[in-house]
Amino acid sequence: MNRVVFGAANHWTSPFQVGSHAWARLFAANGWSVFYASDPLTPWHFLDASARAAAAARFALWRRPFHEEGVQAWAPFSLVAPRPSPVLRSAWALQNWSRFAWPPPVAKAISQGFAAPDLLWLDSVRHAAWGERLRPARVVLRVADWSAGFGAATAASLDLERRLVAEADLVVASAATLAERLRARRGGRPLAVIRNGVDLDFWQETVPEPPEYREIPCPRAVYVGAIDAWLDAERIGRLAAALPAWSFVMIGPARRALPPARPNLHWLGARPRAQARAYVRHAQAGIIPFLRNELVDHVCPIKLYEYMACGLPVVATRWAELEAMASPARLAANDDEWIAAFNELGVACRSLPRERETTYAVANSWPSRWPEFTSAATLSMR
Repeated sequence: MNRVVFGAANHWTSPFQVGSHAWARLFAANGWSVFYASDPLTPWHFLDASARAAAAARFALWRRPFHEEGVQAWAPFSLVAPRPSPVLRSAWALQNWSRFAWPPPVAKAISQGFAAPDLLWLDSVRHAAWGERLRPARVVLRVADWSAGFGAATAASLDLERRLVAEADLVVASAATLAERLRARRGGRPLAVIRNGVDLDFWQETVPEPPEYREIPCPRAVYVGAIDAWLDAERIGRLAAALPAWSFVMIGPARRALPPARPNLHWLGARPRAQARAYVRHAQAGIIPFLRNELVDHVCPIKLYEYMACGLPVVATRWAELEAMASPARLAANDDEWIAAFNELGVACRSLPRERETTYAVANSWPSRWPEFTSAATLSMR
């Protein structure tokens, strides 16, 4: 059986189920044995009150790895972890944190049968040093975001990413705009654009309406994701004021200031993924109200596919990658275009999924991405 070691940022049970999780499951579904390690947990994570729940979940994975249909998922525990602070933002911390972990990630992977794996798959550069010590047959670097656009990115992590982009056997970019930025660093070596996808079985499952919706009238426009620097929270406040017939439902942890409360604007906080699905399934539109910046310009948003898998029409900020995806989403560059898009939708409480949206989601399921990867991997071996 082929074996792959994943080095990823998000822990396996994170409410943010991203491409790393989907690709690990995709390898397992295609007969691979998967060892999945997330970015390291440290004792210092427990000092941050806002991060304690996530720290507790990662600690549980460190104590007892999670097993799911061919995937062994584990979280390293270390005294040192790379972060944007003095000393820990250094290349030394990035390369050596695993030496302060117990058990060492290399030893843990080997104990689970992953010495000299067929593939090392890096979604997070923090795992490059210890992952390469396993002596994998091949290395795939997946670049899901324009890393320099994150405030927490350090010079050391960006330098390491540049090296990996140049040296990996295959680089997978989740957006065409990302690939264009990376191409010059590859020097003609294999570079594949494989966009994100959607777990149709999960998002199309029938689930009951969430109890809060009894007090939130339809039509409802829902957002599920981080309430972070890239979210245009002020625009949401303006849209809620301009469209009083719509209820705006925002699901996700708030990491930035929020606009003033309004009767039709509901900031509900974080919800586990299985619960968040119900808010989408029983909404009438999905929204992606991102700010335009260098980070967003290189994003292929998974939530677009997830909303459409539920049959929702989508209204989103206009950016180049989203235009290139040729989806049925309504794209808007300013408040007037956002309002016009909602006016096109009307205010009916629609219960039937829209065919264009569901057809688009089906064409972009995660299993549809596997042939794209195997084709790219085959070309990279020539």
